[in-house]
Amino acid sequence: MKLVILGPPGSGKGTVASRLAKDFHLKHLSIGQLLREEACRKTKSAKEISKFINKGDLVPNQMSIDLVKKQVKKNKNYILDGFPRAIGQAEGTKDLDIDLVIYLEVSEKDTLERLGKRRTDPLTGKTYHLIFLPPPKNIIKRLIKRKDDTPKAIKERLNVFNKETKPVLKYFKIRGMLKKVNGAQTPDKVYAAVKKAVEEL
Repeated sequence: MKLVILGPPGSGKGTVASRLAKDFHLKHLSIGQLLREEACRKTKSAKEISKFINKGDLVPNQMSIDLVKKQVKKNKNYILDGFPRAIGQAEGTKDLDIDLVIYLEVSEKDTLERLGKRRTDPLTGKTYHLIFLPPPKNIIKRLIKRKDDTPKAIKERLNVFNKETKPVLKYFKIRGMLKKVNGAQTPDKVYAAVKKAVEEL
């Protein structure tokens, strides 16, 4: 099974993907996490990737495609979290034989509110939300806000999403691969709807 989960920043893609990976024995491949890990390496490309991430811009298509293809070679069953984010990337997935693309619909207002309360554990890389996915009390002090979760970067990411990623939804809809889910519901209701779509597949 090869799945894709898309949605605006803060829509809960990572949380849903993690649960799907566990329930359906899939490898969870988060393009955001892969890029952040790559950006930490001491290479020329790592510096380039860091520049794009810190500004809230999309990393060039070919960089993302190469990174994803390197990972999917190792796994036959996976869920791509937040990829493809642009038409060029979508066209680069033709040979991946994607089965289903799930889109979590969330308003811009909800996105801004959610990201303002998102925190990351620098030790494990795990992401929490102070309301929807509270962290254990003993680690709260060490949690940090991601560099791309500042108000300015969030608005830039939303602009990029509307311009670059929304056309990807049309691309997959035309191919009969897109399933939309209301991402503004409670996390459990969102996941129940997504799980149902995957079970029907």
